[in-house]
Parts: sequence; C-alpha cells; structure tokens
Amino acid sequence: MEASRKLSYTLLNEPLTFFGGILFFLMVFSPSYNVVLKMALIGVLIISITLSRIVFDRLNVTKEVLLWYMFFVAHGIFFSILGFLNGNNTSYILRSSTYNIIWPIVYLIFTVGLYKKTSLYFLVRVLIISNLLISLYLIGGALTLLGILPPLPFVTFEMSSLAIDTLAGLVKTETPSVVCLLFTVPFVIALTLLDKEKKFGFSKLFLNVSIIISLIAVVSTARRALILNVFLGIVLTVFFTWRSKGINKSIFNRRLFKMLFWGVAFLAIALFFVQELGVLDFSLVYQKFLSAFSDQSGFSDASTELRYEQFHLLIKSWLQKPLLGYGHGAVSDFIVRSEKTPWMYELSYVALLFQTGIIGLLLYMAILFWPIYKGMQLLKHRNAESALFIIPSIVGCVCFLVANGTNPYLQSYDYMWALFFPVAIINYFMKEV
Repeated sequence: MEASRKLSYTLLNEPLTFFGGILFFLMVFSPSYNVVLKMALIGVLIISITLSRIVFDRLNVTKEVLLWYMFFVAHGIFFSILGFLNGNNTSYILRSSTYNIIWPIVYLIFTVGLYKKTSLYFLVRVLIISNLLISLYLIGGALTLLGILPPLPFVTFEMSSLAIDTLAGLVKTETPSVVCLLFTVPFVIALTLLDKEKKFGFSKLFLNVSIIISLIAVVSTARRALILNVFLGIVLTVFFTWRSKGINKSIFNRRLFKMLFWGVAFLAIALFFVQELGVLDFSLVYQKFLSAFSDQSGFSDASTELRYEQFHLLIKSWLQKPLLGYGHGAVSDFIVRSEKTPWMYELSYVALLFQTGIIGLLLYMAILFWPIYKGMQLLKHRNAESALFIIPSIVGCVCFLVANGTNPYLQSYDYMWALFFPVAIINYFMKEV
C-alpha cells in the first residue's frame, strides 16, 4: 500500500520522474526487449526535458559535468573522423558512433532532467527493486526450465534460457538482464553496508534478504565476472567508506562483520539445499571461476583461451599504428569475432587500444575514471545522506567497468546507464557544494 501511494504521488507530482523511472526499469530489467516502448519513452523524455529547460532557462548541469560530456562526445567524433580517413567501413563507423556520440548526448539530456533529489531517490528505488526482480526471475526461470517447478500462469520466462557449458559440465541460466547485475548487486551490497537502519524506504531485513537472493542468482548464472563483483563490491565499499567524512566508521565495521558472518552462513545453507536438490554443483562453478585466470590449455575453458588469443592478435594490430590507432569501426586483419558487428571484440579496452591508439585509450580511461575520482572528492566534504547516493553508485560503476574489460557492455545503450547514472549523482551533489 505504501509503495503504491509513493508511485501515485510521483506520477501526479513529478510525471517526468515517474516515466523516467519506468524507462530506467525497462532498461535494467529487460535489456534488448520492449524496444518500441523504450524509444517512445526516450522521445517523450527528451522533448519534455528540453522544453522545460527552455521555459525555465536553466541547464541544471555543472560546468565540469558538461565539459565531461563534451570531452566524451569529442573523443567519439575525432576517432570516427580518423576511421573515415583510414578507409574503415562507413557502416561500421556510423553504427559505432551511436554509443560513442549519439547516446552520450541523450544521456546528457537525461542528466539535465535529474536536478531534484526526489528524482534520484526514485531511481535508486528502481535499481533496488530491479535487482531483486532480476534475481527472482533468474532463479524462477532456472527452476522452471529445468522442470523442477511447473510453468507459472502469469510469468513465461521468455527472456530466460539455459546454456550448456560442455567443458565445465554446467547448465547455466542466461538472460540479458544478467549484465545489469554487474552493477546492481555491488550497488545493493554497498547500500546495505552503510550505517542507516532504513535506506530509501526499504527495511534492513528487505535489503539483507535481497542480497541473499541475489547471490543465489549470481551463482546460478556461473558468470565469473558476477562472482568476482560480489567480492569486489565489498572491498570497494570498505575502501570508499573509509574515505568518507559522513560515515560513522565504528558502526560501519560492526555492520560489515555482521553482514559477512550471517551472509556467509545463510548463503552456505541455501547453496547446500540447492546442491542437494541437484540444481547446482558448486564445485563446477568454482572450477569455472578459476579457469578465467589461466591461459594454459586444459586449465582454461574455450572462452578464456579465445580471449587470450584475441589479446595477442589485437596487440599485434595495435603495434602497426600505436599512437592514434585506426579509428572507430576498424577491424583487425588478424581476428574477427562477429559477422554482425565485426568491429566489436570481447576485450573492449584492448580493442579500443587497437582502434584509438595509446593516446585515445588513455583519454578514454581518463573519461571513465573522472566520475569515480570526483565522487571520492565529494565524499571528503559531504554528509552521510549524500554518501548513501555516492558510494553505492561509484562502487557499482567500478565493478561494471572492470567487467566491461572482458565484454563490450558499454557498446549498448541498454547498459550505458551504468556509467551515466553515477555521473548524474555526481552532478547533483556537485551543485550542492
């Protein structure tokens, strides 16, 4: 009842926030689905935000954030032009320009529209709910597709599928929204660790249960990046919290100890029953995780070996033009990974090195690092309330950027929010300084 009242209040009093939240939920929960509805919402939001800013004659973006966006877009334009000059395929350059130029401009407009704390508050709630629903969807989809649960009347699990990893001996759950867990799971972990009894309208019990369910979903996917991000999320939360002025460190330490103790205990019990039911062999998941850190045949799986090969061949291509590379849309003479998108590679940062050279890669990494650096600066001067927004956002962002190194997630508008949402958080609190 309380949640429905908050939704109706937001719809009536802040309709742009409400429809922005609907779009955000669709992007997080169902990437690559509901495309027509998403495009309609994007169009409505762009027009509405633009008109409202013209009427009020106020941009609501700090100069630093505006320059950051301009730098991002300029980087994309420069290396797109370089691609044309090097004779790269025109279609590949134009298609790559969508996530290098066009979508950053769209997200800038969204950032302009996020000038109220209530709007950010609403979107954080959307992230928390989305994380839980994705996790439940993954678990429910796995149990239904494996025949353990009968088909449910109202949920078809059309976005879920089972993939067989023959080398690892695993049957794992897959859905496009798994990628969003790379951000949302560390985000919720960080939020739960911070010293507040109730956060964004959710009780401590709700958040703790949400984390346990999320961890079971993470294991069911057998994704190494997701498993790594659970541990990385905890480490980063400790790191950023100790640099925050507004967080009580002694309360945080007690909360951390309790969460680790009870979290490990409940998770161990849950995984025990899951394994006993025959749904999951945890030892196979463990072996799958370890295989990511070896390039030796017999110790690594096929995807790991392919990435090591890709690394060597992309470096070989880069050495031919080490300073500025070949420009966007370039395809290596030595390896092509996709017939549909041949300019894209799993090792996205190494591919960027090949396409933009050492100068372009360093500039791009500076662009990615700036929101994290700025967030750390703000934590030195802000209170506990602002830390509840900033710390989970930059924790989730770092975890997502780490995972992006082995899969090109930032080359999809449905996943680019993981970079631009923290920028909107940073923008709001920079204005308050």
